[in-house]
Amino acid sequence: IEHAYEKVSEASDVVLMEGTGHCAVGSVVGVNNAQVAGMLGASMILIANGGLGSAFDELELNRVLCEKYNVPIAGVVINKVIPSKYDQTKHYMSKAFQDSWGVPLLGCIPDRPFLGCPALADLERLFKAELVSGQKHRFRHYSVDDMNLITTSLTRFLENIRTKHPRTLYVCHVTRDDIILGFMAEFQRNRRDDERPFEASLLVCGRKGKYQMADEVRDMFEGLDGAPVMVVEYSTHQAMNMIHNFTPKLNIDDKNRVRKAVEHYEPYIDFDLLLERTS
Repeated sequence: IEHAYEKVSEASDVVLMEGTGHCAVGSVVGVNNAQVAGMLGASMILIANGGLGSAFDELELNRVLCEKYNVPIAGVVINKVIPSKYDQTKHYMSKAFQDSWGVPLLGCIPDRPFLGCPALADLERLFKAELVSGQKHRFRHYSVDDMNLITTSLTRFLENIRTKHPRTLYVCHVTRDDIILGFMAEFQRNRRDDERPFEASLLVCGRKGKYQMADEVRDMFEGLDGAPVMVVEYSTHQAMNMIHNFTPKLNIDDKNRVRKAVEHYEPYIDFDLLLERTS
């Protein structure tokens, strides 16, 4: 760790080290985040999700560990604050950290749910699968709240896809050939009639070794590059649970989400004070 830090420092004006979770992570092997910061002489910026009492209590546990390893706390950032409680949270947290710890609140960030919405590329990594069509939409994002398990007839499904939120992630079982073919046909009809943008996607589920998509159906995806479809080897229940429990990470390829994150966070963080406290 020391060698890597020295090599990076030689070529950099600023070195930003991201901790792996809370300050105690790594204690089982004797190298927790607070120990690493102390070993390298780095100051710490503590980050917690929005709230008042619970957030402060969580951060207090981390502060104690920083104190044990003589790590100076440069400040605190409160993330994902409920917008309606933003002013209240910023006011009380600023006062609490200054009065109790003598450190400033460097940032208070209102929540923006879009940044936590998985893109289809994230789901490819989650399921270790690839889109069988619609690859150009890999970085289209979907809200978990707009995920819809199809258990109805084809007629009701078509009514739904034409009237509900256009950017919906539909989930069906691999044995529902009617839904799969109906989805493809609806995409073609939508494109022919030039209606609203077709932004729906289809996740086709079937446990490995028990269910699989018929070759005749899979062949029909050839050339259907505008409608995103992914086939995964999990049951519908497993797949939906995995998505609900999944936290997508920022990555350099998802340029839209990175840009949105920068635009959202930058105005709410006092970078001048941050640099002053960490210099």
